[in-house]
Amino acid sequence: MIKKKYIYNSKTLSYEPVEFSFLSVLKKTAFILFISVLLAVAFSVTHAYFFDTIQEAQLKQENSNLHKQIMVLDQEVNGIQKSLAKLQEKDDKLYRSLLGVPPLEEDIRLAGIGGAVDISTPSGFLFSQSDINKAKALLEVQNSSIDELTQQALAYADKLNSQPKIFPLREKDLIRFASPFGYRTHPIYHIVKFHKGVDLTALKGTPVYATAQGKVIVATDAHDGYGKKVMIDHGNGYKTVYAHLSKINVKYGQMVNLATKIGEVGNTGTSVSSHLHYEVRKNDRPVNPNAYFYRDFTEEEFDQLVALASH
Repeated sequence: MIKKKYIYNSKTLSYEPVEFSFLSVLKKTAFILFISVLLAVAFSVTHAYFFDTIQEAQLKQENSNLHKQIMVLDQEVNGIQKSLAKLQEKDDKLYRSLLGVPPLEEDIRLAGIGGAVDISTPSGFLFSQSDINKAKALLEVQNSSIDELTQQALAYADKLNSQPKIFPLREKDLIRFASPFGYRTHPIYHIVKFHKGVDLTALKGTPVYATAQGKVIVATDAHDGYGKKVMIDHGNGYKTVYAHLSKINVKYGQMVNLATKIGEVGNTGTSVSSHLHYEVRKNDRPVNPNAYFYRDFTEEEFDQLVALASH
Protein backbone atom coordinates (compact mmCIF):
# COMPACT_ATOMS: atom_id res chain seq x y z
CA MET A 1 0.00 0.00 0.00
CA ILE A 2 1.43 3.32 -1.09
CA LYS A 3 1.51 5.88 1.67
CA LYS A 4 0.32 9.34 0.77
CA LYS A 5 2.30 12.39 1.71
CA TYR A 6 0.59 15.39 3.33
CA ILE A 7 1.60 19.00 3.65
CA TYR A 8 0.22 21.53 6.17
CA ASN A 9 -1.77 24.40 4.64
CA SER A 10 -1.54 27.44 6.91
CA LYS A 11 -4.46 29.13 5.20
CA THR A 12 -6.90 26.36 5.73
CA LEU A 13 -5.20 25.27 8.90
CA SER A 14 -5.31 21.68 7.71
CA TYR A 15 -3.22 18.91 6.17
CA GLU A 16 -3.74 18.41 2.51
CA PRO A 17 -2.50 15.44 0.42
CA VAL A 18 0.46 16.14 -1.90
CA GLU A 19 -0.24 15.37 -5.48
CA PHE A 20 2.80 14.14 -7.60
CA SER A 21 2.76 14.51 -11.32
CA PHE A 22 4.26 11.80 -13.52
CA LEU A 23 6.96 14.22 -14.76
CA SER A 24 8.06 15.15 -11.26
CA VAL A 25 8.26 11.49 -10.29
CA LEU A 26 10.29 10.76 -13.42
CA LYS A 27 12.70 13.63 -12.66
CA LYS A 28 13.23 12.53 -9.09
CA THR A 29 13.82 8.94 -10.15
CA ALA A 30 16.32 10.03 -12.80
CA PHE A 31 18.15 12.20 -10.27
CA ILE A 32 18.40 9.35 -7.82
CA LEU A 33 19.70 7.01 -10.53
CA PHE A 34 22.25 9.61 -11.63
CA ILE A 35 23.55 10.07 -8.11
CA SER A 36 23.73 6.29 -7.65
CA VAL A 37 25.70 5.79 -10.86
CA LEU A 38 28.00 8.67 -9.99
CA LEU A 39 28.68 7.22 -6.57
CA ALA A 40 29.29 3.77 -8.06
CA VAL A 41 31.78 5.14 -10.58
CA ALA A 42 33.55 7.15 -7.90
CA PHE A 43 33.75 4.08 -5.68
CA SER A 44 35.09 1.94 -8.51
CA VAL A 45 37.74 4.47 -9.47
CA THR A 46 38.77 4.95 -5.85
CA HIS A 47 38.96 1.19 -5.26
CA ALA A 48 40.95 0.62 -8.45
CA TYR A 49 43.37 3.37 -7.49
CA PHE A 50 44.03 2.20 -3.98
CA PHE A 51 43.48 -1.55 -4.34
CA ASP A 52 44.86 -4.06 -6.92
CA THR A 53 42.91 -6.76 -8.60
CA ILE A 54 44.15 -10.35 -8.22
CA GLN A 55 45.65 -10.24 -11.73
CA GLU A 56 47.34 -6.89 -11.05
CA ALA A 57 48.75 -8.15 -7.77
CA GLN A 58 50.15 -11.23 -9.51
CA LEU A 59 51.68 -9.14 -12.30
CA LYS A 60 53.27 -6.77 -9.79
CA GLN A 61 54.74 -9.72 -7.87
CA GLU A 62 56.11 -11.25 -11.07
CA ASN A 63 57.57 -7.89 -12.08
CA SER A 64 59.23 -7.55 -8.67
CA ASN A 65 60.72 -11.04 -8.94
CA LEU A 66 62.02 -10.33 -12.45
CA HIS A 67 63.55 -7.09 -11.24
CA LYS A 68 65.39 -8.94 -8.47
CA GLN A 69 66.59 -11.61 -10.92
CA ILE A 70 67.91 -8.94 -13.27
CA MET A 71 69.76 -7.31 -10.40
CA VAL A 72 71.35 -10.65 -9.51
CA LEU A 73 72.25 -11.32 -13.16
CA ASP A 74 73.73 -7.85 -13.43
CA GLN A 75 75.98 -8.53 -10.43
CA GLU A 76 76.98 -11.93 -11.82
CA VAL A 77 77.81 -10.53 -15.26
CA ASN A 78 79.87 -7.76 -13.71
CA GLY A 79 81.64 -10.37 -11.58
CA ILE A 80 82.37 -12.41 -14.71
CA GLN A 81 83.76 -9.32 -16.40
CA LYS A 82 86.13 -8.67 -13.49
CA SER A 83 87.20 -12.32 -13.34
CA LEU A 84 87.78 -12.33 -17.08
CA ALA A 85 89.96 -9.25 -16.82
CA LYS A 86 92.07 -10.90 -14.09
CA LEU A 87 92.33 -14.10 -16.12
CA GLN A 88 93.46 -12.15 -19.18
CA GLU A 89 96.12 -10.42 -17.10
CA LYS A 90 97.37 -13.76 -15.72
CA ASP A 91 97.25 -15.19 -19.23
CA ASP A 92 99.68 -12.55 -20.50
CA LYS A 93 101.85 -11.86 -17.49
CA LEU A 94 102.10 -15.29 -15.88
CA TYR A 95 101.06 -18.32 -17.90
CA ARG A 96 102.48 -17.22 -21.23
CA SER A 97 105.65 -15.92 -19.59
CA LEU A 98 106.22 -19.22 -17.78
CA LEU A 99 105.68 -21.21 -20.96
CA GLY A 100 107.67 -18.82 -23.14
CA VAL A 101 104.64 -18.08 -25.34
CA PRO A 102 104.28 -14.51 -26.69
CA PRO A 103 101.25 -12.52 -25.43
CA LEU A 104 98.12 -12.39 -27.55
CA GLU A 105 97.94 -9.43 -29.89
CA GLU A 106 95.46 -6.79 -28.74
CA ASP A 107 93.13 -7.12 -31.74
CA ILE A 108 92.96 -10.88 -31.16
CA ARG A 109 92.40 -10.41 -27.44
CA LEU A 110 89.49 -8.01 -28.08
CA ALA A 111 87.89 -10.45 -30.55
CA GLY A 112 87.22 -7.64 -33.02
CA ILE A 113 84.87 -5.76 -30.70
CA GLY A 114 87.07 -2.66 -30.71
CA GLY A 115 87.48 -1.90 -27.04
CA ALA A 116 86.77 -2.93 -23.51
CA VAL A 117 83.36 -4.30 -22.64
CA ASP A 118 81.08 -2.22 -20.40
CA ILE A 119 78.43 -4.57 -19.12
CA SER A 120 76.40 -1.81 -17.40
CA THR A 121 74.06 0.49 -19.29
CA PRO A 122 73.18 4.12 -18.40
CA SER A 123 70.16 2.79 -16.49
CA GLY A 124 72.52 1.71 -13.79
CA PHE A 125 72.02 -2.03 -13.65
CA LEU A 126 70.52 -3.43 -16.83
CA PHE A 127 72.78 -4.88 -19.50
CA SER A 128 72.07 -5.20 -23.19
CA GLN A 129 72.26 -8.21 -25.46
CA SER A 130 75.12 -6.48 -27.25
CA ASP A 131 77.13 -6.40 -24.03
CA ILE A 132 76.45 -10.08 -23.43
CA ASN A 133 77.57 -10.92 -26.98
CA LYS A 134 80.80 -8.98 -26.42
CA ALA A 135 81.44 -10.83 -23.17
CA LYS A 136 80.82 -14.14 -24.94
CA ALA A 137 83.28 -13.19 -27.68
CA LEU A 138 85.96 -12.37 -25.10
CA LEU A 139 85.30 -15.63 -23.29
CA GLU A 140 85.67 -17.59 -26.52
CA VAL A 141 89.02 -15.92 -27.18
CA GLN A 142 90.16 -16.63 -23.62
CA ASN A 143 89.02 -20.25 -23.84
CA SER A 144 91.01 -20.65 -27.05
CA SER A 145 94.02 -19.11 -25.35
CA ILE A 146 93.68 -21.46 -22.38
CA ASP A 147 93.41 -24.42 -24.76
CA GLU A 148 96.58 -23.28 -26.50
CA LEU A 149 98.40 -22.84 -23.20
CA THR A 150 97.17 -26.25 -22.02
CA GLN A 151 98.70 -27.87 -25.09
CA GLN A 152 101.92 -25.93 -24.49
CA ALA A 153 101.95 -27.00 -20.84
CA LEU A 154 101.34 -30.65 -21.74
CA ALA A 155 104.13 -30.50 -24.31
CA TYR A 156 106.40 -28.84 -21.75
CA ALA A 157 105.52 -31.48 -19.14
CA ASP A 158 106.20 -34.23 -21.69
CA LYS A 159 109.56 -32.64 -22.45
CA LEU A 160 110.40 -32.48 -18.74
CA ASN A 161 109.38 -36.11 -18.28
CA SER A 162 111.62 -37.06 -21.21
CA GLN A 163 114.73 -35.36 -19.86
CA PRO A 164 117.11 -37.48 -17.77
CA LYS A 165 117.07 -35.94 -14.32
CA ILE A 166 118.35 -38.13 -11.50
CA PHE A 167 121.67 -39.83 -10.72
CA PRO A 168 121.68 -43.45 -12.00
CA LEU A 169 123.18 -44.66 -8.69
CA ARG A 170 122.42 -43.94 -5.07
CA GLU A 171 124.80 -41.33 -3.69
CA LYS A 172 125.91 -43.68 -0.92
CA ASP A 173 126.86 -46.33 -3.52
CA LEU A 174 129.09 -44.04 -5.60
CA ILE A 175 132.80 -44.49 -4.89
CA ARG A 176 134.09 -41.86 -7.31
CA PHE A 177 133.79 -40.32 -10.77
CA ALA A 178 136.33 -42.40 -12.67
CA SER A 179 136.24 -40.67 -16.05
CA PRO A 180 134.51 -37.46 -17.16
CA PHE A 181 132.73 -36.68 -20.43
CA GLY A 182 135.00 -35.63 -23.31
CA TYR A 183 138.43 -36.48 -24.63
CA ARG A 184 140.64 -38.65 -22.41
CA THR A 185 143.40 -41.23 -22.57
CA HIS A 186 141.70 -44.58 -22.89
CA PRO A 187 142.60 -46.82 -19.89
CA ILE A 188 143.10 -49.90 -22.09
CA TYR A 189 144.14 -48.59 -25.52
CA HIS A 190 146.22 -45.74 -24.06
CA ILE A 191 145.23 -43.39 -26.85
CA VAL A 192 143.32 -40.11 -26.72
CA LYS A 193 139.73 -41.00 -27.42
CA PHE A 194 136.42 -39.20 -27.01
CA HIS A 195 134.51 -40.49 -24.01
CA LYS A 196 130.76 -40.33 -24.75
CA GLY A 197 129.65 -40.51 -21.14
CA VAL A 198 130.86 -40.63 -17.57
CA ASP A 199 132.26 -43.60 -15.63
CA LEU A 200 130.88 -44.01 -12.13
CA THR A 201 132.86 -46.40 -9.91
CA ALA A 202 130.76 -48.63 -7.64
CA LEU A 203 130.86 -52.17 -6.31
CA LYS A 204 129.68 -55.03 -8.48
CA GLY A 205 125.97 -55.66 -7.96
CA THR A 206 125.16 -52.03 -7.09
CA PRO A 207 121.62 -51.21 -8.35
CA VAL A 208 121.36 -49.00 -11.45
CA TYR A 209 118.24 -46.89 -11.98
CA ALA A 210 116.54 -45.38 -15.03
CA THR A 211 117.06 -41.61 -14.97
CA ALA A 212 113.71 -40.87 -16.69
CA GLN A 213 110.66 -42.72 -17.90
CA GLY A 214 110.80 -44.35 -21.32
CA LYS A 215 110.97 -47.50 -23.42
CA VAL A 216 113.81 -50.02 -23.35
CA ILE A 217 115.23 -50.33 -26.88
CA VAL A 218 118.39 -52.31 -26.02
CA ALA A 219 118.81 -54.89 -23.25
CA THR A 220 121.61 -57.26 -24.20
CA ASP A 221 125.35 -57.82 -24.60
CA ALA A 222 126.01 -56.60 -28.13
CA HIS A 223 129.77 -57.39 -27.95
CA ASP A 224 130.58 -53.82 -28.92
CA GLY A 225 132.80 -53.01 -25.95
CA TYR A 226 129.88 -51.85 -23.79
CA GLY A 227 129.34 -55.33 -22.37
CA LYS A 228 125.87 -55.89 -21.00
CA LYS A 229 124.01 -52.67 -21.64
CA VAL A 230 120.60 -51.11 -21.51
CA MET A 231 119.46 -48.25 -23.73
CA ILE A 232 116.24 -46.36 -23.01
CA ASP A 233 114.38 -44.08 -25.40
CA HIS A 234 112.74 -41.33 -23.34
CA GLY A 235 111.12 -39.47 -26.23
CA ASN A 236 111.67 -35.93 -27.49
CA GLY A 237 115.10 -37.00 -28.78
CA TYR A 238 116.48 -38.16 -25.40
CA LYS A 239 118.15 -41.55 -24.88
CA THR A 240 120.31 -42.93 -22.08
CA VAL A 241 122.86 -45.77 -22.08
CA TYR A 242 123.89 -47.90 -19.09
CA ALA A 243 126.91 -50.10 -19.89
CA HIS A 244 129.30 -52.72 -18.39
CA LEU A 245 126.43 -54.17 -16.31
CA SER A 246 126.74 -57.45 -14.49
CA LYS A 247 123.00 -58.05 -14.65
CA ILE A 248 120.09 -56.70 -16.72
CA ASN A 249 116.71 -56.44 -15.00
CA VAL A 250 114.58 -55.23 -17.93
CA LYS A 251 113.56 -56.54 -21.33
CA TYR A 252 113.45 -55.11 -24.83
CA GLY A 253 110.27 -53.11 -25.40
CA GLN A 254 109.53 -52.71 -21.68
CA MET A 255 108.20 -49.38 -20.44
CA VAL A 256 110.05 -48.13 -17.37
CA ASN A 257 109.42 -45.32 -14.91
CA LEU A 258 111.75 -42.81 -13.38
CA ALA A 259 113.93 -44.69 -10.82
CA THR A 260 113.04 -48.17 -12.10
CA LYS A 261 115.89 -50.58 -11.36
CA ILE A 262 117.17 -51.59 -14.80
CA GLY A 263 120.33 -53.52 -13.86
CA GLU A 264 123.40 -53.85 -11.64
CA VAL A 265 126.93 -52.46 -11.87
CA GLY A 266 129.47 -54.84 -13.38
CA ASN A 267 132.71 -55.20 -15.30
CA THR A 268 131.57 -56.65 -18.64
CA GLY A 269 132.86 -55.55 -22.04
CA THR A 270 135.94 -53.37 -22.44
CA SER A 271 136.40 -52.52 -18.78
CA VAL A 272 139.18 -52.76 -16.17
CA SER A 273 137.07 -52.61 -13.01
CA SER A 274 133.48 -52.55 -11.77
CA HIS A 275 131.81 -49.31 -12.81
CA LEU A 276 128.83 -47.89 -14.67
CA HIS A 277 129.39 -46.19 -18.00
CA TYR A 278 126.47 -43.78 -18.34
CA GLU A 279 125.55 -41.75 -21.44
CA VAL A 280 122.93 -39.15 -22.31
CA ARG A 281 122.14 -38.69 -25.99
CA LYS A 282 120.12 -35.85 -27.50
CA ASN A 283 118.98 -36.49 -31.08
CA ASP A 284 121.51 -39.38 -31.17
CA ARG A 285 124.44 -37.12 -30.25
CA PRO A 286 126.20 -37.63 -26.89
CA VAL A 287 125.90 -34.72 -24.46
CA ASN A 288 127.48 -34.16 -21.06
CA PRO A 289 125.46 -36.14 -18.48
CA ASN A 290 126.51 -33.73 -15.73
CA ALA A 291 123.97 -31.24 -17.09
CA TYR A 292 121.18 -33.73 -16.30
CA PHE A 293 122.14 -34.81 -12.80
CA TYR A 294 119.88 -33.81 -9.93
CA ARG A 295 121.68 -35.02 -6.83
CA ASP A 296 119.88 -33.28 -3.98
CA PHE A 297 117.68 -36.24 -2.99
CA THR A 298 117.92 -37.63 0.52
CA GLU A 299 117.98 -41.39 0.93
CA GLU A 300 114.36 -41.29 2.05
CA GLU A 301 113.31 -39.27 -0.99
CA PHE A 302 115.19 -41.61 -3.34
CA ASP A 303 113.47 -44.58 -1.65
CA GLN A 304 110.14 -42.90 -2.38
CA LEU A 305 111.07 -42.53 -6.07
CA VAL A 306 112.04 -46.21 -6.26
CA ALA A 307 108.78 -47.20 -4.53
CA LEU A 308 106.75 -45.08 -6.97
CA ALA A 309 108.60 -46.62 -9.91
CA SER A 310 107.71 -50.12 -8.71
CA HIS A 311 104.00 -49.23 -8.86
